[in-house]
Amino acid sequence: MSETAVSEIMTTPVLTVAPDEMVSDTAWAMRDTDIKSVAVIDADCDPVGILTSTDFVQLAADGVDPSEATVEQYMTDTVETITPDATVAEASAHLLEGGFNHIPVVDGDVVGMLTTTDILRDTAETATA
Repeated sequence: MSETAVSEIMTTPVLTVAPDEMVSDTAWAMRDTDIKSVAVIDADCDPVGILTSTDFVQLAADGVDPSEATVEQYMTDTVETITPDATVAEASAHLLEGGFNHIPVVDGDVVGMLTTTDILRDTAETATA
């Protein structure tokens, strides 16, 4: 597994939203930027959650109007983070252990988002180099 630093492959810039933002507004922003996750931050820019495309499945299953639901109602609020200097190997193990596909990269503030797609891209590029 790669000893590449997470900072070299993470997705930037990261889209961040406040917990009280409406899900519908967040969904439009995600669609417009072609991303599948956003970091939810508080007034101090600290990560307090993550909202992913998977959370929209729950919203739909609940039959909730996204213009009447806040991000806080559907985000995962036990957010895990990783630092930009962690290796891709360390990050991969962390994602596997946690059973998730996205993890905010934090260096004081949220500076990126690492996804399984980022890791697969790095693996494919390394294999063909």
